[in-house]
This record gives sequence, C-alpha cells and structure tokens, in this order.
Amino acid sequence: MEKEIMTTKKKSTFWKRIENFAEKQPRKAFYIMFGLITFSVIFSIGNLIYIQKVSVPKYEKMKKENIFKDATNSFETPIREAGNIMDMREAMKELDYYRRKTVLSSSDSIRIKYLLDKYHLKKQNR
Repeated sequence: MEKEIMTTKKKSTFWKRIENFAEKQPRKAFYIMFGLITFSVIFSIGNLIYIQKVSVPKYEKMKKENIFKDATNSFETPIREAGNIMDMREAMKELDYYRRKTVLSSSDSIRIKYLLDKYHLKKQNR
C-alpha cells in the first residue's frame, strides 16, 4: 500500500504545491500571508523613517561640504583624458598628412606649428 502512494505522487511545481497547501490548510496559509504582508509593511515604514532621519541629513551635510562636486570632477577626469587622447590622435593623423604632402602653403605651416605647440610635440627631421 505504501508503494502505491509513492507511485501515484507526481512531482509538482512550486506554485502547485503552494496552492495545494492553501487548499488543505487555509488558516495556516492565511496566517503566513498575513505575516508576510505585515513584515513587508513594517519594513517599508522603517525604511522610510531611516531615509528621513539618517539619509536626508547626511545628504544635506555632504552637499554643504561639496563632496558631490569632487566626485563629479573625479569621474570627469578620465573622460577628459580620453578626449585629449582622441584629439592627439587626430592631430597625429593631420601631421602625417602634412608630412606626406609635397608642397606646403603658409597656412599649412601655421597649422603644423599650432599642432606641435598645442600637444608639445617635437619636430622630426627627415
């Protein structure tokens, strides 16, 4: 008889088992759900109180100390450096173009001098 019960039991999904539990023991299911909802509400209220009492004053204090501006500047520096590298690459391409060019005009030589001075590059003699 025990073997018959084992063979008739099929593996059911998690939600099916919960549904079966709620049908068999509705009072326990109600208490469990009520407890979970109560816990969730209490936790949410506690979180709101924490935000009002701790987080907002901390934020205002940091705002007065300019911490946010310092953080912004520290994030901005790598982006600025990457932009400088891209500009330098463009300048190197432009200088390479002028190097290959056979006849330079006066505006070309002014541009070359500007790029060399801007990026602190040294002239290479051929």
